Amino acid sequence: MKKIMQDIKENNFERFYLLYGSEDYLKHQYRDKLIKALVDAEDNMNYSYFEGKKINVSEMLDIGDTLPFFADNRVIVVENSGLFKKTPEGFEKRLENFPDSTHVIFVEAEVDGRNRLNNWFKKNGYKTEMKPPTEGELRKWIAKLCKDENKQIYENAVEYFIGAVGLDMLLIKNELEKLFAYVGERGEITVDDVRAICVNEADDTLYAMIDAIGNRNQKEALLLYRNLLELKQEPLFILSQLSRNVRKMLEVSELIKSGKSSDEIASAAGIPKWTINRYKSQIRHNGKESFIHMLEKCLETEANIKTGLVKDIVGVELLIVEFSSAG
Repeated sequence: MKKIMQDIKENNFERFYLLYGSEDYLKHQYRDKLIKALVDAEDNMNYSYFEGKKINVSEMLDIGDTLPFFADNRVIVVENSGLFKKTPEGFEKRLENFPDSTHVIFVEAEVDGRNRLNNWFKKNGYKTEMKPPTEGELRKWIAKLCKDENKQIYENAVEYFIGAVGLDMLLIKNELEKLFAYVGERGEITVDDVRAICVNEADDTLYAMIDAIGNRNQKEALLLYRNLLELKQEPLFILSQLSRNVRKMLEVSELIKSGKSSDEIASAAGIPKWTINRYKSQIRHNGKESFIHMLEKCLETEANIKTGLVKDIVGVELLIVEFSSAG
């Protein structure tokens, strides 16, 4: 990524770029930086965009062969094409024959390391993987975004914010913009601000219910379940979130057993570091076999609901009773 910024600064560009990985925000950010530096995106004569696995490859190649129209560069963006998993015969040769004024920016979620085009890129273009940042990097990024807006966000507010919003960079950016608008001229962002703007009441109640189940607090879990129903949450959705949480607890428990550090667990499981203690609290009450049994019961209940053997509200409630029972 540093190279892309250097290329832009020096106005010295590669003919081919490949931005790939799971972090969409970073891929699109650097894609847009390159486009802006190379061409006017409103210039329909010299900028072309292709998206999806059914793109017209022949049309894209023909455009790439064409010199720019009263401009220095022609730019083609090819996004989520699958070309780095299955490449048409002769595709790389056509790229090589493009005029120097043509620049192609490929944006992909995944690439096959054995793919011909991927190997060709090693010598003929620049490729960079856009990985999700660590929680520590996200904290610094959040602080920087706040500083750019002349705001200060307290550490406890950052923790609450990440817990409420998650680790997706685009969602974080959007939620911060809402926070900035909410606090107005005030120079600090507090937990109360985050709670007011970024926390959905139903989500908050759902997480509290899951914690109550994991900690074997049956009375609290059932009360929160009924609150969720009053908030118009569908039982099948609640079941899907419960099942997801059981899978995550199983994953975290196995990572703990393998001796991974908190940073390694957070990275591998895709969870904020501060939530690990919450998972540990729940894991103390269950072993691997227990989690597997819970997953099987979730699947069984879902099937019974969908086939009409049990009513959805009752089926999920019975699961909560079983999972939160002491002993």
